Amino acid sequence: MEGRTPLSGNTNKSLNKLSSVTSLRLASAPDRSLDTGTYVVQIPRDQVYRVPPPENAKIVENHRGPDDNFPRKRRCGCCCWILLGLLIIGIIIGVTIGVIYMLYIPQCPDFSILGVHFKNVTDPNSRDQGQKNQPQQKPKFEFDLKVNNVNERMDVSFGQGKANFVYQKHDIGQGKYPSNSQKAKGSTNVDLNLDVVSNYGKLPDDIKKSIENGNKTIATTLMIRAPMEIKSWVRNLKKDLTITCDFDVQDLTRKSNITYNKCITDF
Repeated sequence: MEGRTPLSGNTNKSLNKLSSVTSLRLASAPDRSLDTGTYVVQIPRDQVYRVPPPENAKIVENHRGPDDNFPRKRRCGCCCWILLGLLIIGIIIGVTIGVIYMLYIPQCPDFSILGVHFKNVTDPNSRDQGQKNQPQQKPKFEFDLKVNNVNERMDVSFGQGKANFVYQKHDIGQGKYPSNSQKAKGSTNVDLNLDVVSNYGKLPDDIKKSIENGNKTIATTLMIRAPMEIKSWVRNLKKDLTITCDFDVQDLTRKSNITYNKCITDF
């Protein structure tokens, strides 16, 4: 053992290659004798790679195309988020507007007749000598109305209109309905004066007797037509309103007593 000379480097490489080839052949040969044994496979160190060689990385990069879908996916994701945000904002705005409109639904005011009085002025054909230069007044009906605004957040105003007093399907009085206004949840008393509608400025005798009979209850109707406006900071409404008040009254010439009163509108 001590007398052997060391082998050169080329000789060692040749022996290693030969031993590796022989070992591979032995490992790949079928075991005909069914003899179990241990085989040693030697692989040259210059062929062992702990990481993939650089050539493989270049090949993979050449076969792999640029990922064009990533920017597209990113744009789609941004668009989806934007659309979702706009949808949520639209829903919030729609719900807010709906709630506001529900709180500002216009309602027609309530009307009621508090009193009515027939003022029978002296017949214009019979004038006193001291009043020749003074204009004679016609008989008239004086109404005391109450207008109640039931809107909690909206104001109501009425322009000048027309009014008719009807008895037994005949107009016995007519005149102008005065302009007035009411604040939200407010009420106003309106004085309405109607001139007698008849020949010579006085009522017919049969109608006059019925009106002057204090013990008799008469059924009459007051009709009013006037432009109305309901307004607020949210919405405004303009409408030509017709009010029909049916009422029963006793003793128009003195202190009237209203036994029945109901006013309806075409709102």
